[in-house]
Order: sequence, then C-alpha cells, then structure tokens
Amino acid sequence: MTSHYTYKQLLVALLLAVPMALSAQVLTLDSCLNMARQNNFRLQKAAIEVEKAKQVKNQALTKYFPQVTVTGAGYHSLYPLVEVGIDDVGNSAVRSLLNVLYGNFGAALGLHSTLSLFQYGYHAGVTAIQPVFVGGKIVEGNKLAKVGVEAAQLQYDIVSRDALEEVEEAYYLVVGLKEKQQTIELAKTLLDTMYQVVSSAVEAGLALQSDLLQVELRQSEIHRNEIQLANGLYLATRALCLAIGIDDNDSLDLSPMSYEKEVLVPGEEQINLQTPEAQLLELQVKAAQLQKKMAIADALPQILVGANYGYGRISTNLFRNDLGSKVGNGALFVTMTIPITQWWETGHKIKEHNLSIDAAKLEQADVQRKLQLRNTQSYHNMTEAALLVNEYQKSLDNAAENYRLVNVNYRAGLATITDLLGAQTTHFKAQNELTDAKIAYLVALRRYLDLTNQ
Repeated sequence: MTSHYTYKQLLVALLLAVPMALSAQVLTLDSCLNMARQNNFRLQKAAIEVEKAKQVKNQALTKYFPQVTVTGAGYHSLYPLVEVGIDDVGNSAVRSLLNVLYGNFGAALGLHSTLSLFQYGYHAGVTAIQPVFVGGKIVEGNKLAKVGVEAAQLQYDIVSRDALEEVEEAYYLVVGLKEKQQTIELAKTLLDTMYQVVSSAVEAGLALQSDLLQVELRQSEIHRNEIQLANGLYLATRALCLAIGIDDNDSLDLSPMSYEKEVLVPGEEQINLQTPEAQLLELQVKAAQLQKKMAIADALPQILVGANYGYGRISTNLFRNDLGSKVGNGALFVTMTIPITQWWETGHKIKEHNLSIDAAKLEQADVQRKLQLRNTQSYHNMTEAALLVNEYQKSLDNAAENYRLVNVNYRAGLATITDLLGAQTTHFKAQNELTDAKIAYLVALRRYLDLTNQ
C-alpha cells in the first residue's frame, strides 16, 4: 500500500511538472526563425502572390487547348411573332389564285389560311474552336506567365530574407535588453550594499552625509534607467512576437547570445552578383521582350478551326412537328483574320516596347552597381562591427580592473566615494556598450551572409 501510494504521488508530480516544463521552454534564434517562416504576415502574403502567379500560368496553359462553349436559348410569346395570311398578299391575282387553291385543297390537307411562326422555340448547341496560328501569342503568353511565377518566387525570397533579418534583429534586441537588466540588477545590489556601508559609516562619524547623498543620487539614476529599460523591453518583446507571429507574451524566455570573447576580423570580401534583386532585373528585361513579341502577334494573321453541333425547334402551324430536326445538325468551319489597319498601330507599339526594353536594361545596369555597393557596404559594416567588439571588450576589461583598484583604494581610505561611484558607472557603461556592439556585429554578420548567399 505504501509503495502504491508513493507511485501515485510521483505520477501526479510528474503530470504537474510537464505543463511547467512546457511553459518554461526557452526560445532559441532558430526556433524564432522557424515560427516566423510559418506565421509571419509578410511571408504569408508573399506566398499567396506566388500561388496567384502559378494560377495565372495555369490559365495561360489552357489557351493551347480547344475552347468549348455550350449555348442554349428558348422563348414563348403570347402571340406568334410572324403571322402571314392569304389576304396579306399584295398581288390581287396571286391572292385570288391562293384563295381558290386553299378552297379546293386546304381543308383536305389540313392547312391554315394564316401561317404562324415563332410563337415558341428553343435551340441548344456546342461549339469547339481550336487556335491553329495566332501569331505566337499563346506561346509568348505562356512564357510571360512563367516569368511571372519566377518573379513572384524571387520576390518571396527577398521578403523572406528581409523578414528573417528583422526577426533576428528583434531577437537580439530583446536578449540584449535582458542582459542590460541583469547589469542593472547587479548595480542595484552593489549600490544597496554600498548604501548600508556608507550609512553605517555616517552614523559612526567616519563618512560625510554628502557621501550618502551621492550614493542615493546614483541609486535614483539607476532606477530611472531601470524604468526606461523595462519600457524598451516591453515594446521590443511585442515587436518580436509580431515578427514571429505569436500572441504578445511579456515573459518570453530567450536563450542568451552565443558569442566568442574574441571576434576575428573577416577575411576577403565575397561578391554575389546573383542576388534575388539582380535576377528580378533580368526577368524584367525578359518580360519586356516577351511583351514586344505579343504586340507583334496582334498584327499577324490568325487562323482558327472549329466544329459546331446543334439541335432546335421553331413553332409553326404549317407542319405537325414544327420546324427543326430530331437528330440535330453539325458543321466544321475555318476562320482566318488578317489585320490591316493594326499594322500602323502595331508599329508604334513595337517602338514603345523597344523603349521599355532599353529602360529596363538601363535600370538593370544602374541597380547592379548599387547592389555591388550594398555588398561592399555590408562587408565593411561587418568588419567595423567586429573591430568595435574587440575594442569594447578591451574597454570593459580595463573598466573592470579600474573598478577593482578604486574599490581597494576606497576601502583603504585612498579614494573618495565619488571615485568609486564613477568607476562603477564606467564599468557598467562598458558592459552595456559591449552588449550593443555584440548585437550590432551579429546583425551585420547575418546581413553580409545573406547578401553573399553563404
């Protein structure tokens, strides 16, 4: 009984611990990036644009196949739309002859003296038209639709790259602010200890009241910084939640920065000329060329072949089964259209498209130079950030050593409380500057690696 009861207690404890473990899950940078790939609004919208481009391509593909249409119509009027009697014949001789004939044979043959048509009727048919030659418009249209899919995919790649860079920047901003919070907590602890020591010294007549006031001023400054930092962290956390597509969460637990103390200055600059932006420019030129070919197609002859089959009835009082066929009727046909006046208009369209091609090529050359400059700038930004990290690390080491020495001298009576507080301020400032430098380097590194496709 005792062992069974202990087992039940252990099981309940484990069940209670599972939700706590799940709620305390630490988010890494990779997990944030994965959530952004699934939930980010901009990525979702760009993915929809890719699917839309694919549907346009599928629409263009259907132009290769026959276009089939089914038609149907029916009507029923109060009175026949056409009524013609013997008395309506204008020629008196013919009218007299018809009256004689109708009097002799009309009743026997079951004929009416008045012919009625179109009081009711219906028609149904199906038509299939197959383009044989339309100036290459279908082929070029399919190529243009394919270019549209490629362009949408490249645009998705650009949005994905920029969005994930923003996620990483937001992630490191939150991590950095949390590290600064730890620095402030440490500063508060040291100042609280210092306040107790100085307060005791003032009561014992070993320190001045002004020394205690300086400590209190420093505590007030730290408190102001704490308020500003908490507000910044609140906003930064929400920006990160928005970027990765989750609900606002004040208590996000992020893994600390993985960082080497010494940052190596990057090697030789890498150049990547096949960025998504460069490929988009190539597609822009290609699209302009295809649009020119489609404009030329408008001025070329078009040949279509088709087939039609239909069945219908038209009301008449002349025949027992009305007019029409019980088996329907069909036909094959060929149409050829040769535009004449469009040639003049098409000539101006071609000149317009040639100018569009020239403009696209100029933009391509201009943007290529800007992309190379952007690549070089990102490399130098990363190099500068790496050098600054090393410099800020040296400054932190020196500030830490200076604070240690001033603290020793203060305890020995060789330094004032002002010297100690100044050394402490310099030390914590150096810690925060190093944190900012680390974030700047990691963001610059990510940007450079993305732009060089590494």
